[in-house]
Amino acid sequence: MVLSSVLTRRNDSLTNLRADEQVVLFPTIGYRSADGRGWHVQVHGDVFSQGAVSLGKRFLLTMLQRVMKAPKDAFQSDLFRFRIQRFLAKDEAGKRIAVKVGEHIYALPKRTRPNGHFLGTLRIAEQELAPFTVSLSTTQRQVSLDVCDAQGDALGLTGHAHLLEPAGVSVISDIDDTLKHSNVICRRTLLMNTFLKEFEPIVGMAQLFQAWESQGAAFHYVSSCPWQLYQHLQALFGASGFPTGSFHLRAFRLRDHLLRKLLLRKSGKAMVIHSLLKLFPQRRFILVGDNVEADPEIYGAAARHFPNQVQQIFIRSLTIPRNDPARYAAAFRGLRPGIVRMFTAASDIAHELPRR
Repeated sequence: MVLSSVLTRRNDSLTNLRADEQVVLFPTIGYRSADGRGWHVQVHGDVFSQGAVSLGKRFLLTMLQRVMKAPKDAFQSDLFRFRIQRFLAKDEAGKRIAVKVGEHIYALPKRTRPNGHFLGTLRIAEQELAPFTVSLSTTQRQVSLDVCDAQGDALGLTGHAHLLEPAGVSVISDIDDTLKHSNVICRRTLLMNTFLKEFEPIVGMAQLFQAWESQGAAFHYVSSCPWQLYQHLQALFGASGFPTGSFHLRAFRLRDHLLRKLLLRKSGKAMVIHSLLKLFPQRRFILVGDNVEADPEIYGAAARHFPNQVQQIFIRSLTIPRNDPARYAAAFRGLRPGIVRMFTAASDIAHELPRR
């Protein structure tokens, strides 16, 4: 665990961010310390800048356009330029980051990585944190994190951490073809839906999650989507009414072989899910996904490893080549009867939280 150091005075070496650099804070989680007197609050964000596009990125961009086989004017649209912008931006490595929580400033000990990302964990006493939190339910609060400049003043770049009590209900959900239409099974269509079309939510899923949220559930959105799409996903979620929650997406750099990385969509979803289950051993988890990629296999393995925590698995069933009984028998082998529910529409799922 990388812990921050708290600063009680202004410090000109607090950060080396430039005025032209942009910072995005991703929604994270916080969990109680072992003694119960404080919190470990995760900080995760991204630093980048706009500028001239390198020759290598221009070449990879041309490859992407060829794979999509879309009309040339589609790549001149405002939507495409907006979606591709972060992929073409310069990742800013070596940046020192500090954030303000309430009245305190915390400097992250590690600088941004080559992909521009920074990660850290703040250790904050309950009495210091409590006045600045907002209650979302009996088992969840939210606190704002503000990026600071070199003088310790907030830059207006705000993110949120969700503080989860040890016990409660958490929903871990996939995004593509679970919460929004992506058509991952067709790679060309996936790319076109990602870069050339407005995102479209799956009907009824936001309302289902809202109902679960009203009953105290917390949410973790775990996906193979690249972090570069976070702000676009956040806009979709906000407009559609999905509950706020932590995001866990995939690290990706355009130079890391664009087509191989985007099309194969390898991810660390299993690792992220297992880490959440380990972090909150007393919480009950509901896993929501689809059958297009490896959600059945990943969720089945999680339920076998954490049988007392995984309460229910919901899998949205789409018509795909691998939609055969043998696959599901293998994916869900050894699980208790009734733990897995296949569904085709949100209306197939009860709005009451599943209870064991």
